[in-house]
Amino acid sequence: MRTALVQSLPVFGDEAANLASLTAAISSVEADFYVLPELCLSGYDFNDREEAASHALESTSETIEALARVATERGAGIAFGFAEKATEAGTAAFGNAAGDAPTRRIYNSALLAFPDGRRRVYRKTHLFARERLLFDPGDTGFFVEEFRGLRVGVAICFDWIFPESFRTLALKGADLIAHCSNLVMPYCQRVDYARAIENRVYVATANRVGTESRGSPEEGGARSLHFTGESVLVAPDGAYLLRLPPDRSDVGVCRVHPAKARNKALGDLNDLFADRRSEFYS
Repeated sequence: MRTALVQSLPVFGDEAANLASLTAAISSVEADFYVLPELCLSGYDFNDREEAASHALESTSETIEALARVATERGAGIAFGFAEKATEAGTAAFGNAAGDAPTRRIYNSALLAFPDGRRRVYRKTHLFARERLLFDPGDTGFFVEEFRGLRVGVAICFDWIFPESFRTLALKGADLIAHCSNLVMPYCQRVDYARAIENRVYVATANRVGTESRGSPEEGGARSLHFTGESVLVAPDGAYLLRLPPDRSDVGVCRVHPAKARNKALGDLNDLFADRRSEFYS
């Protein structure tokens, strides 16, 4: 299956401009599945929760559906990150008694969409740095969906640093982990090698590029974040099938083979999953 990584340079707060540039990037290559960065429609570094809420979209909004359609009308699947606005009914699960007013939630989310109309949202499990001030902790957990014989799991950025994230997806049967990212630390692209090998899966990290300068002295000081680009697609044997540049928007495509991800054998006598001794892992 042809899998594409879309590496973008979003304009902070300009959803229309970002939708247009992402649409052009997707349309520039033929693929069966596209992976886009985290928060690719809005930009990343919101000043506060209120600003995040002002750029958050419901998962069924026209802007979200418009980006999904770019791929699905081409007969392809897509995973991309966005700030999600959700209204939860008042329940004890969210700290409210039943019958209370609905609670507004803001999540760092990713949409997984397929041309048969299936849509599923993943909400980021592990929030990074100031994200903890902006977003609610994700509540979906990890899941896997199948598309044309490829089993796809979704993760978002900082999830990578917790080995349990990718291992959970692999144990659920993922062949490929669509990893929508806005990476600012230099480690993930190297660690993807280990995550791919230890789970025998494809890891598709779609990152963004550029620098966001936000805040002001009046708001507690200016901030500047530099994003590392270098989106990578790593095979189950650790081979780097794609590596995009660190400093510009780009798109790359290569083929992935589900059978390679489902073979967990290491030689004749070992199997990565069959040999697990989970009774000793706590």
